Parts: sequence; C-alpha cells; structure tokens
Amino acid sequence: MSIITKKIDNKIIFYDKDVGINIEELFSDGAFATDESKNVQWINDRKWVKKHYFRKGMMAFLNDWYLYNDIKSTRSYREFEILNYLHKYSFNTCKPLIGWTTYSGISYKANLVTEAIPALTLNELLLQKSLNYEQGISLKYERPELFKQIGIKVAQMHMLGVYHGDLNINNIMVSEDLSDKGNLKIWILDFDKSFRRYLTEGDRKSNLHRFQRSLIKNKRYLPFDYETFLSSYFSTIND
Repeated sequence: MSIITKKIDNKIIFYDKDVGINIEELFSDGAFATDESKNVQWINDRKWVKKHYFRKGMMAFLNDWYLYNDIKSTRSYREFEILNYLHKYSFNTCKPLIGWTTYSGISYKANLVTEAIPALTLNELLLQKSLNYEQGISLKYERPELFKQIGIKVAQMHMLGVYHGDLNINNIMVSEDLSDKGNLKIWILDFDKSFRRYLTEGDRKSNLHRFQRSLIKNKRYLPFDYETFLSSYFSTIND
C-alpha cells in the first residue's frame, strides 16, 4: 500500500510515500493551514488547492462535522485514494498531496490538498470562443472536437473502474495540451462521493445522464454536442 497514515496529536494525516516532498515537515510547519471557513481555497501562491469538507442538504446544520468510523471511511481519505489511484494511471486529474482528519470525540473534520491545474472549467470555456485561461494563451477550439475529447476522457475513467459522484460542467476542466500544441487537454476533478469498483451499465449511464443534466441546467446544452460526446464515449468503451 503506497498511502502512509500518521497520527499527529488529534489529527491523522495521509499521503503517498512517493509524493516527492517532505509532507510531514510541511504539515508541522503549517504550510497547509487555513481558517477552514471556505470549502475551497488557493494556497502556496495558488500552486495548491485546499478543500475543507462541508455538509449539504438536510444535514447542513452539522456544518463540517462528520461521524467517525475509521480513517479509510472518511470523506477526505476516500477522495485522496481515488485521486492517487487515477494519478498513478496517468489519468488527467489533480495530483493529491495530503489529506487529514481532525478529531473531537466521535466526530471529525476533513481536509484535502492537491496540486492546482491551470485550466478553465467546461462551463467557463463554453462562454467564450477560445481557451484563454492565462496571459499569453489563446487557443481557438471546435465544439465537436471538445465534446469528442470529453467523451474519451469519461470513457477512460470508467474503464479504470471509477464512478464520478457529480460529473458536471464545473468538474470537467480544459487546458492546452503542452505535449501536443494546438490541442485541448481534458481534466476531471472533484471525486468526493465517488467510488471505484466494477461498473455496471447502470453506473455508467448514471454518469452520462448527470453530465447531460448539468449542460441543460446551466443552459449550455446543444443536442449535437451531447450526441458527439456519446458517440466518442461508446467508441472508446467498445474499442
């Protein structure tokens, strides 16, 4: 198992043994600390992204507290494990650096830090005619090619046995492919409430329909886009 866990006071931290930086020293020095008032914050000069988990829906009154069972069942550990697995298979997602839980009695709070990705969300990109997410970069894109590449990437995720907990147009990001200038690179992020197992047809269809609903809800839906996405997805899955 490549994930190391260590107890420090009332916290349990976890990270990959091959992460390449001294995680425990950085943690002890407060490099990952924030006031934990926000769900997502940029840290380390925007090189890293920190997620602090909050409850939503009917349980929102509990704010950021969760009932503890064991470390592997915590939200931050489960998401870290999936991201780490995908990253080791060179899947386009953010590299996880560290996760931890803070305990108080039978409850815990959860945090996760990943590397940041310089990219636009699909939602943002569909509002403009070119990819222009940082100064000096302007890459025009064709919608059929964009949705074709998204279909390929979602298929690759499913072939790795990962079901996304909320496949929407804000969790899909697009950047320039630096290894193939002039082309787009698709990233999939935010694997909270996701899982890894043998995926049934129902699992896969659920993800595809969630993506479609997100396009419709945000008024970005065009039938041809979604048809292109599906065609590319099934061509990849059945290849």
